[in-house]
Amino acid sequence: MTTPPASPLIPSEAHIDELGELIAGLPGMLGFVPDHSLVLSTFTRQGGPFLGPTIRVDLPDDNDDRRELVDQLGNVMARNDVVSATIVVVCGGNADPPDLPHSELIDMVTEKFAHLDVRLTHAAWVPSIELGGIWWCYQCDDCAGRIHDPGTSTIAAVHAVEGMVTFASRDEMRDVLAPDDEDRVAHRAQLLAAYAEGMDEDASSLRAEVTATVEFAASHPALPELDDEQIARLSIALSNQQVRDHCLTLCVTGNPSGAERLWTVLTRTVPTPERAVPATLLGLCAYLRGSAVLASMALEIALDSEPDLRLALLLRTCIDRGTPPDEVLGMVETSAGMASNDSREEV
Repeated sequence: MTTPPASPLIPSEAHIDELGELIAGLPGMLGFVPDHSLVLSTFTRQGGPFLGPTIRVDLPDDNDDRRELVDQLGNVMARNDVVSATIVVVCGGNADPPDLPHSELIDMVTEKFAHLDVRLTHAAWVPSIELGGIWWCYQCDDCAGRIHDPGTSTIAAVHAVEGMVTFASRDEMRDVLAPDDEDRVAHRAQLLAAYAEGMDEDASSLRAEVTATVEFAASHPALPELDDEQIARLSIALSNQQVRDHCLTLCVTGNPSGAERLWTVLTRTVPTPERAVPATLLGLCAYLRGSAVLASMALEIALDSEPDLRLALLLRTCIDRGTPPDEVLGMVETSAGMASNDSREEV
């Protein structure tokens, strides 16, 4: 039911001065245009106040689901030390204030937040997020306004600079990870088997090949184009534990954008079960930069491919519990540092 929290996809100091601008920026914060959703923009005590997780959840269908959802949101608020939040409900319907869609849910969330001492700065309903659309307030009958242009919002401008994409829907985002043609994937599986039998390279050369490919991907805004032999070699490299440990470093330092592009390509092109590793690394990159939806999709692929993959299970647990991305980053940095020390001792 719940899309996990994400750290903001914009710098915390970005200035968003009114609700119409904030609503326009929600597709950028989430990575796609939400529909039939409740979206929370939060502020935490860190840095006082600091732009915190952006949370999207499916709108519940019955009262039991509402109670479960409200409890989940409360847990996320507590774990992330949230002090204030703005709610936007996005769904079809008609506005006849004070009778707005999902008013009962907003009342339940408001009560929960009051118990947690989280200030609800605004709660609004919109039928869709588009330029000139009207938002209506749950808290005041005569409070309404217009949505700014999502394409020219503060967040959209930041994304343009960073080369990040906002998808039209979750389904469109999911399509990015759809596997290649079955025949091509089967051919790569044969290459993988052949390379696995004949490859006798040390971890340092494998790390160098992965690093060089990440650097190449970082220098181009589009996803890198790799031939079948490259895909097979990189997949074999990722089967090496020392290389996987090195990839954690690539996800958090140096060229995380290039790493994410490479993991995306390998998730699409590598056969099962080998695709589990790049899918997990993609999930890590996506969550650390704030795209919890993409992270969840990638981890679903990883665990479908290799249900016992430890890193994927750990990340899935962190996301389900609402662990702040900064905490995940700290764990990854510690793990990568320990692995680097172990590698140097072996040499």
